[in-house]
Amino acid sequence: VAFQGEKGAYSEAATFELLGRNAVRPVPYPSFDEAFQALSTHSVDLLMVPIENSLGGTIHANCDLQLQHSLFIIAEHDFRVRHCLMALPGTKKADLTKIISHPQALAQCDSYIRNLGVVKEAAYDTAGSAKLIADGKLVGVAAICSEIAARHYGLEILDEGIEDDDGNFTRFLLLRNAPVRIPLGIKCKTSIVFSLENQAGALFKALSVFALRDIDLAKIESRPCKPDVMDRLERLFWGMSGNMLSSNRQFNVRVSAGPAHKKQRTDNEIVKPTYRYLFYVDFFAPADEPNAANALKHLQEITSFFRILGSYPRGGTLAGLDNLGTKVVVPASRTLVKPKRKVGIIGFGTFGQFLAKKMVSEFDVFAASRDDYSTIACELGVSWCRSLDELMQQRLDVLLISVSILSFEGMVRRVTSAINNVGLSDHSMLVVDVCSVKVHAKNTMLALLPAACDILCTHPMFGPQSGKHGWGGLPFVFERVRLLDAPRCEEFLRWWSEQGCRMVDMSSEVHDECAAGSQFVTHFTGRVLSRLDLRTGPINTKGFDSILQLVDNTCKDSFDLFFALYKFNPNSAQQLQCLEAAMGDLCKELRDGMK
Repeated sequence: VAFQGEKGAYSEAATFELLGRNAVRPVPYPSFDEAFQALSTHSVDLLMVPIENSLGGTIHANCDLQLQHSLFIIAEHDFRVRHCLMALPGTKKADLTKIISHPQALAQCDSYIRNLGVVKEAAYDTAGSAKLIADGKLVGVAAICSEIAARHYGLEILDEGIEDDDGNFTRFLLLRNAPVRIPLGIKCKTSIVFSLENQAGALFKALSVFALRDIDLAKIESRPCKPDVMDRLERLFWGMSGNMLSSNRQFNVRVSAGPAHKKQRTDNEIVKPTYRYLFYVDFFAPADEPNAANALKHLQEITSFFRILGSYPRGGTLAGLDNLGTKVVVPASRTLVKPKRKVGIIGFGTFGQFLAKKMVSEFDVFAASRDDYSTIACELGVSWCRSLDELMQQRLDVLLISVSILSFEGMVRRVTSAINNVGLSDHSMLVVDVCSVKVHAKNTMLALLPAACDILCTHPMFGPQSGKHGWGGLPFVFERVRLLDAPRCEEFLRWWSEQGCRMVDMSSEVHDECAAGSQFVTHFTGRVLSRLDLRTGPINTKGFDSILQLVDNTCKDSFDLFFALYKFNPNSAQQLQCLEAAMGDLCKELRDGMK
């Protein structure tokens, strides 16, 4: 698998994350041009390239290279960028005098570097900076790069997760010389590129081919193209009647040469405009689905250039790679041949919907809630159940209880009653909670659920806001409490791991002790500060902005959640006493200083 950069680059880490480590050999190339050329000449089987970053935007060089080479997108992967600080073994942070890395990585860790008070210096590559330190035995110099770079170059990680913004994601594309054949039932995305004549309403007409057919667009972006390059693309498109774009019969999309009324040009008649634009569009459908195929056929009739860049599974799923033979082994955890597990969600509010959006691609999801969310459930592809009895009749494999901590005990009692009402007290089912307080949830489920129910306590420490760009690197705390069917539980945990979560195996008791010192203190501090009515001003420091953000984040949650963190976690009461004592001591110290 080709990638650009030195060994240890984020592209290599993304390759391992998507394809696994078995029988995959990443091959580094100094430039994107050389990496694309390697795949085009069949020197490698696949190519992993970054295409856009949530902070830095689109990597246009790779868009241009996609046009120059007849390659196809066969998969995508959202990679959570976690920057690590590393240096020669034995180095302490206090010993550092300089930090080197790629300019973008330095910019993304600017606050952290300034707090260290060291000099920063730009290098040609993130992993390359680690290589420079290792090769030159540079004492007192640290690099910012990926965790695997430390392993490659024998460096010691001094700190990790040092980026200023935890919403730093890079979308990678996996490319191949031929498209993939995608089995029926797999949710797909298709990427296309086209150009239009500069006429009033041209873009509106182009996009209407999707709107009229209710095809959901994931992305649209315009990109300037040199007029001579555009002219060459259009001539090739017309000359080959578009067949170069869909010679792959799997797409079943016939590409026309454009409207019959278009006048044939000659060199003397061409008036080259200063600016020409290409439009890149991603939409949620396979290219050979009849509705999408009709849309693309319609689009080709009004474009001067058109090409399908790839039709591929969404969200890091792999499919259709079996024809690579023994050289590439797709991780078994990513195959989609097993029957889907049935997962039920009780509590279909904001968080329940947030989980369902991810789960519907892997599981048959059913939901029930106090309020009627049937319309939203239908839009998400979730089967709506009007009562708990109806939900239990689905003979679920996994039941996920997503209700407030205050409502949890009452809901578990109702679940137990529903199980008995439908005569399934002997039915084996994994019951999972997602409460922020764990001992209360654990003891409640052990006391009330039928003995046939397995119990898994979990705390996904993220939500719709912090997880909106993906779950990579976000902590998922869990404890296996009672298991009769251990493989089912491990399969469910593996799903969370495959979403990129950082899996934390921790007892409920330790969790609550830690939460009192972190989660409760955070919420308490935010709510205390909110009562001061703090407001932004013209001379805000970064620290003050962080305080305002803390107030905003904590007060978005209900007071019931805050109260439950106190009521159902005995450690919080002790922590509150410590906070009161600390506040008193500090106030006394200030006042004594005035005497």
